Amino acid sequence: MFILLSYILVFSAYSLMNFPFLDFKNNIYGFTTDVINLIVIVAIFWVVQCSKLAKKAYFYVSTGLLLWIVGITADVLDEVVIPPYWVSLYVEDLCRTIGMTITAFGLFKTMLFMQKMHNRLAKELIMDDLTNVHNRRCFYRYVKNVTTPAYTLLIIDIDHFKSINDDFGHDMGDKILKEFAYKVNALFDDSSVFARIGGEEFAGYFPPSNINDVTDFSQTILELAHTINVKNDRFITVSIGIAQRIERELFDEVMKRADLALYKAKETGRNRYVVS
Repeated sequence: MFILLSYILVFSAYSLMNFPFLDFKNNIYGFTTDVINLIVIVAIFWVVQCSKLAKKAYFYVSTGLLLWIVGITADVLDEVVIPPYWVSLYVEDLCRTIGMTITAFGLFKTMLFMQKMHNRLAKELIMDDLTNVHNRRCFYRYVKNVTTPAYTLLIIDIDHFKSINDDFGHDMGDKILKEFAYKVNALFDDSSVFARIGGEEFAGYFPPSNINDVTDFSQTILELAHTINVKNDRFITVSIGIAQRIERELFDEVMKRADLALYKAKETGRNRYVVS
């Protein structure tokens, strides 16, 4: 910013000392307009320096504004003195035109950067970072907004997951979570929702359906878990609690029943599902 102001002052002083003056009274309107434009562009340049843009966007916007300022400075002085033709052509017109073009391109890069940030934040609001399935917030919001009178919820918990972390490390635990989530998520169709709701616990939503279909689906999950090898022929098992919504029952009440069913599955030996 200091270098920019120094340029404006030095170039202005040089022009006023070496170029013949115009009748300033006849150019007061043009001079005032150009000065205002210069102040606005310098202010925008200062804002850009204080912002945290992506590196490429910052470079293009800053470079474009600098050239634009060079051109506008010459334009302001053009209302006061009579500069040589090369100053009007190269310093004023060419710098301003190139500066505006580069600034426009920089703004385009800025908008792309903002769009990427928006998409990333939007994804973080609904997706679990580790497993890349829906997260707790998304699952709860989705099911609470469901208008169908009946649906079924599953709560799925990986058995003895703490011992996996203790025996093989958290890297192995993360690997198991990702593999399990990927395989189970592939079983769900577009009308149902699968999510990680915390730690080694997952949940599933099914629209109105026969409870036998849901239990068959749960059995498929139990069998799928047996295909996930931890190490040395040690495979995981899961426990599942199932609750079908009763008319006018609140979502939290259905989740509570599913959680109690999961607890019962754990108490009765794990590696099974229990229907509330």
